Amino acid sequence: MLKEEEVLQGFFAGVCCSMQVFGEAAREQGFDEATARRIASCFGSGMEHAGLCGCVTGAYMALGLKYGNAAPGEADKIALLKEKKAEFERRFAERWGSLECTKMLGGLDPARPEELKAAVERGLFQSVCAPAVCDACAILKELDEE
Repeated sequence: MLKEEEVLQGFFAGVCCSMQVFGEAAREQGFDEATARRIASCFGSGMEHAGLCGCVTGAYMALGLKYGNAAPGEADKIALLKEKKAEFERRFAERWGSLECTKMLGGLDPARPEELKAAVERGLFQSVCAPAVCDACAILKELDEE
C-alpha cells in the first residue's frame, strides 16, 4: 500500500494522482504498473481541467480493469462494476467532501500555473492530494475484499 511520503515524492517527480492510484491498483492485480501509469497520465489534476479528481479517475480505471466487461452480453459484470463504482464514489466523497479536484483544493485549479503554485505554497499536496491518493487506494482495497 502506498504511503503519503511516497505519493509526495511521486508528485514532485511528475507522477500525478491518477497515475499513482491506477498504477498501484493495477500492480496489485498483476497488471504492469508502468503501462497503467502511462494509460492514466492524462487524467491528473482533474483531467488537466480541475474537474473530476485524478484519484477518482484512476480508481475508475482500476475498477474497470478488475470488474469491467469486455464482451457483449456480460450484464452481470456491468451491474457489479456500477455497484463498485457507486460505492467508491460514496466513500471517497464522504471522506473528501467532493469528487472534484477544485472543490477538494478550496477552489484552486492545479492545471493553472499560478493556482498550482498557490496549492504548493499552502501545502495542499501534503494535506489533501497525497492523503486522497492513499484513501482512494484503500477504498479500492476495501471494495476488493467485500
